[in-house]
Amino acid sequence: MRVFKYRGGNDVTLKRDIRSLVRNEVYLSPIDKLNDPFETRVEIHGKTFEIGKILSLIPGFKYNLEFKEFEKNLITSLQEFIERSRTFGVYSLSETPIDELLWAYYSNSHIGFCVEYELDALLEYKMESEKVIEVKYESSIPLITMEDMLDMKNGNDGLITKLVATKSKNWEHEKEVRVVTGQTGLYEYDYRSLKGIYFGHRCSNKTITLIMRVLKGRGISYYQVQPLDGSYKLEHQEIEDPYKDTVPYRKRLAPVSEGVPYIDEKLKSYEDLINKAIEIARREPYCEIVYDAYISGDKGTKENPVFFVNYERSDGKCRNFYISKNEIQSREHV
Repeated sequence: MRVFKYRGGNDVTLKRDIRSLVRNEVYLSPIDKLNDPFETRVEIHGKTFEIGKILSLIPGFKYNLEFKEFEKNLITSLQEFIERSRTFGVYSLSETPIDELLWAYYSNSHIGFCVEYELDALLEYKMESEKVIEVKYESSIPLITMEDMLDMKNGNDGLITKLVATKSKNWEHEKEVRVVTGQTGLYEYDYRSLKGIYFGHRCSNKTITLIMRVLKGRGISYYQVQPLDGSYKLEHQEIEDPYKDTVPYRKRLAPVSEGVPYIDEKLKSYEDLINKAIEIARREPYCEIVYDAYISGDKGTKENPVFFVNYERSDGKCRNFYISKNEIQSREHV
């Protein structure tokens, strides 16, 4: 899924926004610092928490002070969670790069630019366990019920959506998608998730040239946004990257652990392919060292086997890099 982040482009924010692009970082803001004063406002439907009154209809059930205290504790726990949700980090994105109001509000009246990400790839590096929630637009403030708490225990995100991803219908045109984290701050992402930059209709040539220069070698597509003749709509047209032939960004060759690969009887007929798979994995921008390589036991077919290369990533995590025989043979540099 492609998502978009509008950036201001004025003298105060331009340096900050370009620095974030260069460093492959996004900033997740505290939700109570966003521009909508109604963020996290909810109402608790107290009657749904009066479980004892319902159970008292069962013969023999005693609705005593102990049970009333249990109900009270449920409300208290919910209130504490609501308060905690106000400290969550939020990265707000849109599903469209050509909304005229978003350009006016968040890109300094079309002077700024808009960043395009591949959402799955954006989360894959250091935000892989974080939630992605599509904002719901409602006519009234969300009502929290006992059912929401039970659903949350079952792994559903209904309560989280009501707390941090519900807005008035007046915002519906934004088509907002939110990345929600347990804490605020800067998060690094895999630079390959940045797919494009859309320059506003009033974005200066100086800004356009600067952004293209600092992002050279990354294979990014660039677009110019402009009004569509005869309508109130916007359109975008791709523009040439003057640095498209520069050296690829983060071109590197990671080391291989001693003794890798270990070629046993099963792997002997695939030795050439497994060595090529290792060479491809070594060129992954975030590969630090290759630890192992073998043929996959549950992927691929006899005609097109799949191999895996285990390596340590720049963030210290190990991952398996899977690649098929056909994919290996299609790589020109191997």
